[in-house]
Amino acid sequence: DQNVSADLTNARLDIPWAGWSKGAGVPANVTFVMTKSGDTTTLSDFDLDGKTFSVDGSIVLVNGALSSARFSKVTLNRGDDVAVSVKRSGKGYAVDISGNALDARSLIKQFTSDVDTATKTTGSDAISVSADVDRLTGFHDEQLSNLKLDYSAAGSRVNGLKVSATASSGAAISISNTTGAGRRALNMQSADAGAILRFLNIYEHMEGGVITLALAGPSDGSLKGKVDTSNFFVVNEPKLASIVSTTPAGDNRSLNQAVKGKLDTSRVKFERGYAEIDKGSGYLKLANGVLRGPRIGTTFQGTLYDQNNNMDMTGTFMPVYGLNRIFGELPIVGALLGNGRDRGLIGVTY
Repeated sequence: DQNVSADLTNARLDIPWAGWSKGAGVPANVTFVMTKSGDTTTLSDFDLDGKTFSVDGSIVLVNGALSSARFSKVTLNRGDDVAVSVKRSGKGYAVDISGNALDARSLIKQFTSDVDTATKTTGSDAISVSADVDRLTGFHDEQLSNLKLDYSAAGSRVNGLKVSATASSGAAISISNTTGAGRRALNMQSADAGAILRFLNIYEHMEGGVITLALAGPSDGSLKGKVDTSNFFVVNEPKLASIVSTTPAGDNRSLNQAVKGKLDTSRVKFERGYAEIDKGSGYLKLANGVLRGPRIGTTFQGTLYDQNNNMDMTGTFMPVYGLNRIFGELPIVGALLGNGRDRGLIGVTY
């Protein structure tokens, strides 16, 4: 047996599937007892320690490559409290995670990025992950409980994903990604749309709502489908406040002035939000989008972002939506003035 200790301050450490890394210059030390037997090297009493992270357990190497590892306590971010086991499985690895708490923000950032970015960070090894964690922390202080996850991937390609969890409101959340016959389908349902969008750092100004996302496409191509949300609030959205207070080109009044200051955008109820989605590498396009509420509504379409991070969106914003919609519901008047079910009388094109 050989006792080993090393200063890893100048080394870079990466755990690609966990979305975690330690940069060069970040203080860290490792100690372990090394035992060799033929082609097998065992690192027992393994202790990796840094200011905000620690990993304790044992590692088995065969011919210098990782064969298995058992870590009784893993803390990659403050607040983490999980045990992790890793086993060689064919040409990849099987990972099992269980415990009380896990900070998922690094993982979320990695796996909600585009394919090109994910490829650089996840590597090419096949990996399967099974997780059972009591409390999962995401963005905007949002937490999910009772997480059950099964995930498999080869490099950046997700072969399978099944997630179930409970939002802090008690609403159920389910996410699935299935593949087969060269096709891929991504589905998400939740009775608390605001919670899951905050957790994933997609949108922070929504409260409540029932959301359904359904996308499908070739395994190596863009995903197309729709997102449908009902009965939610948009709270303190700066862009919404800006739209109603800005005077449009060719007019001398803002929308808020036109309706005598009756548009309070601090908390706006919407009955429905809908859009058709085309999501590919580096871009997200929306079509036939509509937000419909009793006081405010808008239609929208265009490119939310492209590979150069540019936006090109157009639409029509309509205050006093409930009143306008009455005209849209009347067959003759609606045909002449309403311009379709989701268009109103008082509006501004953007």
